[in-house]
Amino acid sequence: MDTEKNQQVSANVSNIVAELANPEVQEALAGLIQKLPQIKGAVDKAEQGVAVAAAFANDNQSLNSIFEGISSISKLASKENLEALTTIIDSLPRIASMVTLLDSAAAKLEPILSNKDYLSNVMEAATVIAAPVTEKVQDSVSMVKEAKERAERNDTTISLFGMLKLLKEPGVQKGLKFTQAMLDVMNEKKVLG
Repeated sequence: MDTEKNQQVSANVSNIVAELANPEVQEALAGLIQKLPQIKGAVDKAEQGVAVAAAFANDNQSLNSIFEGISSISKLASKENLEALTTIIDSLPRIASMVTLLDSAAAKLEPILSNKDYLSNVMEAATVIAAPVTEKVQDSVSMVKEAKERAERNDTTISLFGMLKLLKEPGVQKGLKFTQAMLDVMNEKKVLG
């Protein structure tokens, strides 16, 4: 058996020597030998990449973080969100023009609003304009309070004749006429029943 093995090894060596005698094979081997440092560097980098990928695959926290990110992105890609995003994108030209207008208005108002003299003049004018209205409102409020207090202090019973006497009062007549006119208008406009 050893003889047979030796003959087979000898035949293989003869085939290899015959191949090495070929000038093309010799040229290819020479080029391969010259590129061995580059090949070794590429193999080292590949090994480093495999080591990083293996470490990353074994790091559950990193994998969970990636899956959570993908899950968040998939939630954002819902139909409602995409429709809302489309609406916003469609509205961008109008929004941009509004922002331009607001920016222009802000640029014009900024000097006015930072001028303390101008602001105090505006406040004075507003006070002068609002004073009559404020006085009337205060008068009305005080009249209502006074009427409420008088009504609470008055213990007398109002009789039917007292009601008829009140109906002749000009203020009551004015209020009743207004109420009648309002009911007529509401009936014409079909606001009531």
